[in-house]
Amino acid sequence: MRRVLPALALVFAFAAAAAGAQVADHDIAVQAIMATGVNPAALAFWAGGNDPPENETPAEAEARWAAAVTGAQALQAGGRRLLQHSRPGRWDEFSRLLIEGGEKGEAAARARDVDAAFAIGGDQVYNACNGCHKTYIPSPARAP
Repeated sequence: MRRVLPALALVFAFAAAAAGAQVADHDIAVQAIMATGVNPAALAFWAGGNDPPENETPAEAEARWAAAVTGAQALQAGGRRLLQHSRPGRWDEFSRLLIEGGEKGEAAARARDVDAAFAIGGDQVYNACNGCHKTYIPSPARAP
């Protein structure tokens, strides 16, 4: 089951990469927050809650968990920055969900709790990202 996260991370990475071309109002500030903060943070956090790579050394495990802590902290910061660009609808809800997921994720990563990190990454963090993207990034069929 933990092998699902790399696939989700890959889908998320492609969606984030495509987001720049699809944002209806061409909000450069939000695109920058996503590209330089939230997307790399989510990928780093998700790696902490995934199955460790085969033959991972203790030093590599330490580095992976440290990156997951940093990623969770960056998710919190990204959520707070996104709140500064509030929009009608559920924008603030998704931003707060990202902050909350980052807070809980940081605690899980600090505890090296694989199950909690996996659950948080696949629930709160994923739902914040997916919900926001479905709502605010228009597909070509929905684009104005």
